[in-house]
Amino acid sequence: MPEKHIVVHPDHAEIALNSKIYSKETVFAAGYVFLDKSYVLLDQAGERLLVYLYPQKPGADLKKLAMEFTNELLNYAHYFTRLKANADAVKSLMQRALFSSAPALVQEAEEKEIEDLIKELEEEEKNVSTAKKSKK
Repeated sequence: MPEKHIVVHPDHAEIALNSKIYSKETVFAAGYVFLDKSYVLLDQAGERLLVYLYPQKPGADLKKLAMEFTNELLNYAHYFTRLKANADAVKSLMQRALFSSAPALVQEAEEKEIEDLIKELEEEEKNVSTAKKSKK
């Protein structure tokens, strides 16, 4: 991360982040990991998310602390990106696991799907009959 984004003060480190790159959820997740290392204060200025790290132990290397935070940001940004990309596969696997442990749920889901299809067909049939009557 370029030096202009990390400013080390005598008692804290300040990190300026682009909110188009890092979502608030990503910053929250990284901040949560750092709760045992530092006090974390978050703020926003325009499109910049500001992170202030106040170390819990005196004499901490603030530059290193800030760089570790940026690594954690990248870790969670990657995690959330992969989670979004794989959401359908995860959903499918979870459904299979749930249905395999409770076969009755599969039957209920199938019956509900059949009922929905029958209702759709009945609606289509009504619409076609109405259209034919209005043409006469």
